[in-house]
Amino acid sequence: MKAKLLTRINSLIALLVSMLGLSSCEWGKLMYGTPYATFEAVGTITDEENQPLKDIRVQLKNKWQPADMPDDPALATTTDETGRYNFYWDYYFPGDSVDLVVRDEAGIYASDSVRVKVDYDRSNVSPGDSWNEGNGFVEKDFKLQKK
Repeated sequence: MKAKLLTRINSLIALLVSMLGLSSCEWGKLMYGTPYATFEAVGTITDEENQPLKDIRVQLKNKWQPADMPDDPALATTTDETGRYNFYWDYYFPGDSVDLVVRDEAGIYASDSVRVKVDYDRSNVSPGDSWNEGNGFVEKDFKLQKK
């Protein structure tokens, strides 16, 4: 009898907490989809002598992405012969920061990573467009050291 009473009380508490959680959400955004932004990340990767490094892998990770989640090839690029990298996405879920992870697949240089703040430009977003969070932009250069 006592176990049934506790089970019912727990169920009632769970129901109340669920209702309170949903009532704090912005219903318009829940009903019609997910906010998005355009997003661009650019930078240069050099060695200790400021020489550009080619074919260095740069990966973008969101702060809510679990560390053990497999790498998404769509969220990675490699540097060109000038050491430059450039990401661009049209429909990126907006966040206040991203992690940039830099890795030399050849194993010559040590990996590096940094969390950077994303700046959003909303100047070209119409006032009625609540879904487009604007244009996110990050610029970050890396200087890698040999292992």
